[in-house]
Amino acid sequence: MKPRERFLIAINRGIPDRVPILEFLFSPKLQEKLIGYRTELYDGVAIIECANKLGLDGTYIPIGGYCDFEDFHSEGKTFTDEWGVTYIKQGWPVMVQTETPIKNREDWRNYSMPDVRAPHRTQKLQDAVAANEENIAVIATILGPLTMVYWYFMDIVTFSYTLFDDPSLITEMCDSYVKFSCEVAKQVAKIDGIDAFLLADDWGASNTLLLSPGHLRKHFLRPFADMVRGMKKLGLPVIMHNDGCLWEVLDDLVATGISAYHPVEKAATMDLGVIKKRYDICPIGNIDNKTIMVRGTPKDVVLETLECLKIGAPGGGYIIATDHSLHDDIPEENVWAFVDTAKRYGKYPLRFNR
Repeated sequence: MKPRERFLIAINRGIPDRVPILEFLFSPKLQEKLIGYRTELYDGVAIIECANKLGLDGTYIPIGGYCDFEDFHSEGKTFTDEWGVTYIKQGWPVMVQTETPIKNREDWRNYSMPDVRAPHRTQKLQDAVAANEENIAVIATILGPLTMVYWYFMDIVTFSYTLFDDPSLITEMCDSYVKFSCEVAKQVAKIDGIDAFLLADDWGASNTLLLSPGHLRKHFLRPFADMVRGMKKLGLPVIMHNDGCLWEVLDDLVATGISAYHPVEKAATMDLGVIKKRYDICPIGNIDNKTIMVRGTPKDVVLETLECLKIGAPGGGYIIATDHSLHDDIPEENVWAFVDTAKRYGKYPLRFNR
């Protein structure tokens, strides 16, 4: 079975030949080990090459202009991107902004959204598809409305005041961003070789939500649902990436029509068994990438991987992954322990006593 076929069967809650393996590849160190070179920027071709070397069944490629992914600039240099967000280039691939464009309603009145059809919007995805000789699943990734508003349009302090002082401004920004994103999604869906969308919108911290459930439902659930519906209309499944402890709003999020939920963060109390039993979606993830993958031995990683397979794999509809990404703090031997164990013991019919 081809990797793409394996992925599509699992995300539709079927039983493929084995449990698919997906990852965010956020490690230049691992990239160099796998393909012999590092890229200055997050690069569609290099990520596909890395995924193929690891034997993954799919990986994630950001839609161009996806805020916080480094683009076009040199280390240590300050720059302002097309959204009006100012950064100092540091790290790879994700950065933290130093200045945001919207401080008040007057700023929003004078603000212009980026060009939906800018050539770079789909370039990484086109490059990835062209390099995809092993036929793995390519997942187009875009930010959700909450993350976009509180971290990129505004800083968290301005956002917090605005939520109370001028909540209609939050609604206007969300609506504008949803319209932009759905138009971009239409451009992405025209690329032959894109298999799913991933909507990345972090609502949770390790032990609680970032906002009250009431505020999330009132201001962000509708725009999130609008993005899910807009993407699903294009004929592709939608994966929700949402870090943190989501129990208080997970019913609401699942009801938006998502096909899958990533990363089922173990350190944030998200229980793979409960999610598999309670919801008609495909869970993706749950291997602890903060302690076990970083500080554990390869044997620890094998046991962690087996635990996730035993809970998530029966009956199909599960995709195995770490509960965020493969990053530079993870030893290479632990990466291989995870991948090799998932391939060996994730085959259907399941036989964990081999």
